[in-house]
Amino acid sequence: MKKLPVILCVLLMSVFFFPACEVENCPPNSLTYAQFNFVDQYGRSIEYTDTLTVVGRMVTADTTINDTLINRETSVSSLSLPLSYNNETQFIIRYNRQGQDVITVKHRNIPYFMNLDCGTMMFYEVTEATSTNRMMDSLVITNPNIDNNEKENFKLYFTVADTE
Repeated sequence: MKKLPVILCVLLMSVFFFPACEVENCPPNSLTYAQFNFVDQYGRSIEYTDTLTVVGRMVTADTTINDTLINRETSVSSLSLPLSYNNETQFIIRYNRQGQDVITVKHRNIPYFMNLDCGTMMFYEVTEATSTNRMMDSLVITNPNIDNNEKENFKLYFTVADTE
């Protein structure tokens, strides 16, 4: 009976000082977004000051699904947008008074499994990207590998009048 407090003390210390076998090593950001940066004809970062709306479009065999991703945002210099689990994702960028541009991104989906606690993340490899040219001049892929690290993947070029 005199040994019971010592045994309980040893058990309690072992519980507090030794962690459990399962330690979560999940990344803090498990979502994957494509990063689009707005630049002028010289490659300098610019800001679209008027109202901007972005709609994601997914086309399946029998239907088209549109979902508003960004609604009436002002002072935009970059966009972080999710890609579809299909092999192609379309984004409709609606400018307040000047119409719209459509960006089409074709990609290869890469499931990434960390462990049972974290689940599966989806990474992407961009194979092709095209856009219409109503307001936007061109679209350039700067990094085709899209993962959960926030980095530039595309540059959207716009012609801006020189103010100097």
